[in-house]
Amino acid sequence: MNILITAGDPSGDAHAARLMEALRARVPDVVFEGFGGPAMEMQGLRSVAHLKDVAVSGFWEVAKRFGYLRSLLNTCEQMIKHRKPDLFIPVDYPGFNIRLAAVAKQALVPVAWYIAPQLWAWGRNRARELARVVSTLLVVFPFEKEYFDAFGINTVYVGHPLLDMLAQEELVDGDRTQPDTHEKNIVLVPGSREHELKHHIPPLVDVVKHFRGSEFSFVVPKAPSLSDEAMQPFVNVGAHIVHDSHAAMRRSYAGLVKAGTSTLEATLIGVPYGSFYKTSLTSYLLAKRLVNVNSVTMMNLLLDSKVVHEYIQQQVTVKNLVSEIEDLVSNIARRRELTDAMAQVRQLLGNSGAASRAADAIVRLM
Repeated sequence: MNILITAGDPSGDAHAARLMEALRARVPDVVFEGFGGPAMEMQGLRSVAHLKDVAVSGFWEVAKRFGYLRSLLNTCEQMIKHRKPDLFIPVDYPGFNIRLAAVAKQALVPVAWYIAPQLWAWGRNRARELARVVSTLLVVFPFEKEYFDAFGINTVYVGHPLLDMLAQEELVDGDRTQPDTHEKNIVLVPGSREHELKHHIPPLVDVVKHFRGSEFSFVVPKAPSLSDEAMQPFVNVGAHIVHDSHAAMRRSYAGLVKAGTSTLEATLIGVPYGSFYKTSLTSYLLAKRLVNVNSVTMMNLLLDSKVVHEYIQQQVTVKNLVSEIEDLVSNIARRRELTDAMAQVRQLLGNSGAASRAADAIVRLM
């Protein structure tokens, strides 16, 4: 069996790799082609692009990479037309994958989309487009099934793959779901894309400077897709660069986390945090017109409550971020509120096994 699979960011790479492993357990002679990152390549992916070249987000940022992405789309289109894969598995990455799914549909290649694009937040019209090109949609949040079912999409709720990742880590490292409160580490998660760092590093570096000489030490996880040079400003002010973001979160007393997948990781691990995000003015103004949810932090959306404090665009100031850290480490009532809310989210998302359930659904589709 030949499967085309595509993922465009580090989290998608990790989740796609687990799905590939689960599929190989069911179909031992499967061949994977497409693009992704090192985790997928470890599972045997024959990749036609590097993750660092496709991991872009934001309207202006994508526009600047349009020529490369258009060329990559043409390459993948030719793979579909000439090699006729048995299945196409897009993993999130909606702007690119929805176009490629349309090509697959036209070529009569089934499409099993893993980790649905968050169209409930910004794209009802895109949801109708998705319905025309997807055979099966494998969703990771409970409320997504009802949402996509309403558009006539064959939707299967499989659970969130982050639970698979965390379950594996706990088996290896023991139960470390609660941070050691004797350690005074503050974790800063600036993002996994170069263009995100451009906006996030300056205020975060100044936050570290503010606390210089205090009892707190700062740890900054470095995504595999980032260069050492990109993280040098943190090193210059005494922050510690680490390569395991989950271990850093578990061993920290509080954190500031870039809005996105990392906030859900912090929620499931159990570190009290505030979230932030800043992008180019063009991307921000366009997103503000399109997005129809009242929060960019998944825990707030799942609980329909602003329990996590958010700092977006012009609110990403040193003063605000310093105040957030001071509140997170000293306000016991706030820490208890966050801890209780995080426990609710873990209960809501259920058990691990998303990759296995997704693989079973894909085999049924085939």
